[in-house]
Amino acid sequence: MARRSLICLYGPDGAGKSTLAKGLAGELGGVVSWMRGTHTFASLVARLLARFSVMRVGNRRNPYYGITVPNSLKPLWWFLEFASILPVWLLRYVLPSLRRTVVGDRGLVDFLVWVSLTTGLGFLRSIYGRATLALASRCVNVYVTAGLSIILSRRSGDEEEWIIEQLAVYNALAKALNSPTVDTSGVSIEESRGRLRGIIEEAMRKRSK
Repeated sequence: MARRSLICLYGPDGAGKSTLAKGLAGELGGVVSWMRGTHTFASLVARLLARFSVMRVGNRRNPYYGITVPNSLKPLWWFLEFASILPVWLLRYVLPSLRRTVVGDRGLVDFLVWVSLTTGLGFLRSIYGRATLALASRCVNVYVTAGLSIILSRRSGDEEEWIIEQLAVYNALAKALNSPTVDTSGVSIEESRGRLRGIIEEAMRKRSK
């Protein structure tokens, strides 16, 4: 395998990304990087906006802060989200991968799903969504998923409707990216690791040609 590479495992919470990322990074002598939409400048703004009742009206709400972004403000909010995630992507993923292998426990595809579910699927069609997808395609992406019942058993605090929505968007993006998939349902950790290892080896062979 290549000494330096950027690999991102993406998928719903509870699918097994963290376990697989740690194991893969150990095998490759690399490091694990992690991102979440709540760890950006946009999240700080969301905390502030949550104090205003006008931002708490509507159906599609941020589950962490309870805000709903009005349609008129969505383009501005999408820009803020995109601008907030870029330094995280650069500092935690891209630059470290110039020196060693970085395995992402979450990545830009997870960010796409997060913003789409909290503000609407229009984000995927926006210039910011398309730019994020283009950046995501530059690394080796592997979709880590599991059956609905398995994820619900691992994420007892999440609502079933929220998980179902996540899976629908993840499945659509995995198809768009033509990502290889590791389904952890009904298999051991070792079996999942073996499947992932084979995927990475094949991806590296293709990139070295």
